[in-house]
Amino acid sequence: MKTLFLSVGDASGDEHCALLVRELLRRHPDWKIGALAGPRCLEAGAHIIGSTQGLGVIGFTSALAVVPRSWKLKQAAFRWIESNRPDAAIFCDWGGFNTRILPELNRRNVPVCYYFPPRSWQKAGEAGTQIAPLVHSVATPFEWSAQKLERAGAKAEWVGHPVLEKVAALPSRAALRAQFGCTNEETVVVLLPGSRRMEWNSIGPHQLGATEELQRRAPQHNWRFVVAAPHGTTSLLRRIFPDSSIQILEGQTLELLRAADIGIIKSGTSTLEAAALDLPQIVVYEAPALIHWQVNLTGLRRKIPFIGMPNIILDRMACPELLGENCRAPKIADAVLDLLDSHDKVAAMREDYALVRHALGEELPQGATQLTANMVEEMLGID
Repeated sequence: MKTLFLSVGDASGDEHCALLVRELLRRHPDWKIGALAGPRCLEAGAHIIGSTQGLGVIGFTSALAVVPRSWKLKQAAFRWIESNRPDAAIFCDWGGFNTRILPELNRRNVPVCYYFPPRSWQKAGEAGTQIAPLVHSVATPFEWSAQKLERAGAKAEWVGHPVLEKVAALPSRAALRAQFGCTNEETVVVLLPGSRRMEWNSIGPHQLGATEELQRRAPQHNWRFVVAAPHGTTSLLRRIFPDSSIQILEGQTLELLRAADIGIIKSGTSTLEAAALDLPQIVVYEAPALIHWQVNLTGLRRKIPFIGMPNIILDRMACPELLGENCRAPKIADAVLDLLDSHDKVAAMREDYALVRHALGEELPQGATQLTANMVEEMLGID
C-alpha cells in the first residue's frame, strides 16, 4: 500500500487529475490519495483534505481575495502530511500555491512528480523552470516545456495532453446531435462563458448580445444556441442568459463541442478541446477594468501576444481572438458569420488544428494519463 498527496487548484486541473487518480487506483486499489482538489478528484476516489473549487483566479486583486482560504488549505495539507507520511506527492499546475509548499515536501524527503508544470504552455523564456531542483520528475503536456526543464536539470518527460483522451472517448457527432435533438437544418452555436463568476459577468452579456445580432442579421441559419455550463451553475447563468430559447446544459462541455457547428469560447482549456474536436471557434475574453489596468501596467499583452491556446501553441493566429473592447456583440457576430460563410477559412483552421493535435501528443505511444501514472510508479520504485 502507498499513500500519495495530490495538490491541484483549478477546474481543468481537477479534471485532468481525476483521470490520473482513477488510473492509479485502477492499478493499485489499496493506495490512499489525499488531495487538495475539487469535485472531479473526489468522484474519482481521492480523499479530499481541502476543496480547491473556485480557487482559480485571474488578476492581483482576485488573488488577494483567496489568500486566507489558501493559507488554511496550506495548514490543512501540512497537518495531513504530518499525520499520514505520504510516500510521494503529485502536483498539478497551480504554481502560485504549489511552488510555495514544494520546499516543505523536500524537507520531509517526499518525492514530487509535477504534472502540468507552471507556465508549461510558454515557449519563450525560462518561466516555470525554478521547480527543477525541487522535484523528482515532471510530466508536461508540451515538448518544448520538457526541453526547457531538462536544460534546467529536471527529469522531464513529454506526456502529451489528456484532452486527447477525453475527446477520443466521446460518441460520434451524429449520435450527440441526435441526443441533443439537433436537426441537420439547425446551425448549433455553443457558448462557453468560462468557469468563474467574474468571467460570466464580463463575457456572458456580449455572448448574449451576439446571439441577438445573429438571429436578426442571418435568420436563414436557423440558429440554436446552447450554453455549456459547469455543474450546479444553471440558475446563476440563467440570469445572464435570460432568453428561454437559449439552452443551458451542465457538465456536457465536450459533448456540446462535438455536436456544435461553431463555438464562441472563452480563452482557456476549452479552446484546446474545440481544436481537438475540429470545431471552428471564435475566442473571446473580457474582464473588469481593474484587470485591464493590471495587464497594461505589467505589459502582459506585449509579452503574451495570444490568449487562445491553439494560437499560443502555433505562435500565430489560427483562431480569431476578440479581446477587451473587441469582445462586443456586433464584432462577435461578424466573426461568426465570416467563418461560417467561408469554407476556405474553416478548412485552414482545421489544418492548423491538426498541427495543434500533434503538439498535444497525438502520436505519442500512450496517453498523458497512462504515461504520468507510469512516472508515478517509477518514482515509487514500482516496475
